[in-house]
Parts: sequence; C-alpha cells; structure tokens
Amino acid sequence: MKKKIYSCMDDYDPNSILVEDALKKIEKLAKKIDSYEYVSLEQSYNRVVFENIKSKFKVPNYNNSAMDGYALNIKYFKNGEKKFKVIGTALAGLPFKGRIKKNECIKIMTGAVLPKDCNIVIMKEEVDDVDNTNIKINSKNVKLNQNIRFAGEDIKPNKVIIKKFHVINSSSMGLLASQGIHRIKVFKKPVVSFFTSGDEVVSINKKLSFGKVYDSNRFTLYGMLKKLDVNIIDLGHAEDNKKDIKNKFNNAIKKSDIVISTGGVSVGDADYIKDVVRSLGNINFWKVAVKPGRPLAFGRIKDTVFFGLPGNPVSVMITFLLFVLPAVCRLSNKEHELKTENAILKSNLKKRKGRAEFQRGILLSKNNKNYVTTVGEQGSGILSSMNDANCLIYLPFDKGASKKDDIVKIIKFKDYI
Repeated sequence: MKKKIYSCMDDYDPNSILVEDALKKIEKLAKKIDSYEYVSLEQSYNRVVFENIKSKFKVPNYNNSAMDGYALNIKYFKNGEKKFKVIGTALAGLPFKGRIKKNECIKIMTGAVLPKDCNIVIMKEEVDDVDNTNIKINSKNVKLNQNIRFAGEDIKPNKVIIKKFHVINSSSMGLLASQGIHRIKVFKKPVVSFFTSGDEVVSINKKLSFGKVYDSNRFTLYGMLKKLDVNIIDLGHAEDNKKDIKNKFNNAIKKSDIVISTGGVSVGDADYIKDVVRSLGNINFWKVAVKPGRPLAFGRIKDTVFFGLPGNPVSVMITFLLFVLPAVCRLSNKEHELKTENAILKSNLKKRKGRAEFQRGILLSKNNKNYVTTVGEQGSGILSSMNDANCLIYLPFDKGASKKDDIVKIIKFKDYI
C-alpha cells in the first residue's frame, strides 16, 4: 500500500506537532543572551538591564517646599502670633541664605531649599498681604512639617532603584538621570539575519514578468523585526539552488543569533531549505498543526537558531507572530505572552478539527463588549487580509466550525507586529 503524503490541504497531519509543543521546543533551544555592553542613557530606551543599579545619593538631596507659600518656624505661630515679616525669598535653585528669627518668615517657591530654622510651609492661599513686607496667616490648624518634602523621601542612598532584567522606559530613564547615571550596563541585542527564497520572486525595483511575484516577504519581515529591539541583517534573496541558499546560511551563522528564511520548506521539487540546514546543522521539527503556516522548519546551525518560514505572505506573518517573536524575546531576556481576549462572534466560521487556526477578523468594541467578524477570504496568500484585519480569531486544534454568537478568543496582533 502506497504511503500517504500529507499536504497543506489536509486538516490533520500526524507528522505535525501542536503549537504548544513547538513553543516548548523553541524555548528549550533558544538560549538567553548572557553578554553585555554599555550604552548611554540616551540610547538605553527599551534595553534590558544587565545587573541591579543602586542609588548614589538621596533624592531629593535637601529638604524643600512642596508648595508655593511662606516658610517659618511653627513655635512662633503656636505662641499666638499670626502676623509675620517677610525677610527674603527662596526660589528653586536659589536658596535663602539668611536666618529666620521670631515673627519672621520667607516667601518660598515649590522645590526651593527649606531654611534650617524653618519647619512648616503655609500655602499662599492661606495668607493675606498686610503691606509690602508683612503677611497675616489665616489658617487655624497647622501641623509640624506640613508641605515639606524631606531629603531622601523619594530615594535613599545605596538602594536598588532598577532591577536586573528591567526593560528601560521613559520613567526609569528619568530615575537614572536623577542619580546622574549616564552610562548603563545592558544585555546585548540579538542579531537577526533573514533572507527570502524562490525563483518566482523578484526585487521590487525590477519589471514584473508573467509568472513572477514581487518580494513582499522581505519587507514584511524587515518591518516586523524593526518593531523589536534587535540588530537586523538583510541578506537579500536566494535563488532556488542549494549553493546560493548554503551561502546565505554560512554568512548568517558567522554573525547572527537567529536566521530566518522564507519559502522552500514545503514538499516541492525546488524546496531546498531543509536539505541545506540538515547538511549544516539540525532540524528540530518541521510542520506544525496550525493554519496558516504548517510547513514551518525550526532547528539550529552551530550556535544560530534557525526558522524556515513558509513562502505565503500571510503564513510568514502568522508564524513570525507565533514562533519567531517568542524566540527573539527570549534571547533578548524579555518576557513575552500573546494576550487573548474574549469576543462575541458575528460570523459563521468554517473549520475542521485537526489543527489550530488563526483567522483574520475585524474587532469592534461596544458597551464594554467585543464583537468580531471575519475579514472574508482566509487564503494564506491574501496579504491584504492582514492589512484589513485588526485581530486574529484563534480557533483551537480540537474545535470544529464556529457559529454566530459563539464566544471566541481574539488576539490584537497589530500590537505585536
């Protein structure tokens, strides 16, 4: 009896592995980068901190006013005195250098240094001007240390202010700047190389002849990688011959942590990617029970992780989202999880059991509820569907057709790519 050869037309292929199992294999093989480099504070945004960062000094490093108002000593106020002579002014960056005596005060602005002999700040709204040099305090209830920010109130010396593996954002940049830290030790970025393949593919600057297609995958991949904090190497396009493909891989493994190819991983006569990778390294798995994107090859060539993505444009985007993105984040020492939400289905969806599907959909939120409709045709070559859609409708491996008003899981995929 002739052995059946399973194709992308079959919903079930016993040689395919589940999405969850594929992710486990990727996690095991994709090792976190453990080397570091120094970057300036200006260049640190979205970088991952290599080691705990401690504070150097107090923030603020002096007692200061939390309000615009008047600074004085509370003991004079409690003695029943409410009229005070204004003997000077303290501005932020320009402290008052004199001393406060009985029945005296200074005008003080927010952030200005509080004189040592003052222990209370009265808001200007609680004060009346008597004349050019005297004020009257209207407030009846005052408390010691009110409206004062004390030295070290925000940060104390030698305290961990940024932990290892923290991803630098705008607030942490400001925090580091408040300590005068301008050079930071961060994990090195992953280097990701990629190339497309196929004799039917031509560069966008050439005339498109009959039977050919423009190389959209090259730009899709570049765009998705550009969103990530990685160093990108565009290796261009490989013709459908083993020598050209092998040269691409040899160039990639010299300087890359990850190499991605598109096309050439199916069962066609000119699909050489898997053969070349096997000659240089190992294929860990080929075929995942997912639609679109089943012909996905994954493995390792020396120290470089390899992803052989399908050739169809939609499959490239879906497999990148599901499999490449988690690997890049892992190498980058960043957490990653695709977030799903519930939505009420407003279309009937066809599906047979045997593989997970990610159908393109249009999400509409109304009255705190999510509603999703299909974008239409779901072919893996219909790139416009990814542009028109704003979510993916996730239909699990063991689920069949879905009907209108069913609750389904959706992924806002454009948040990631």
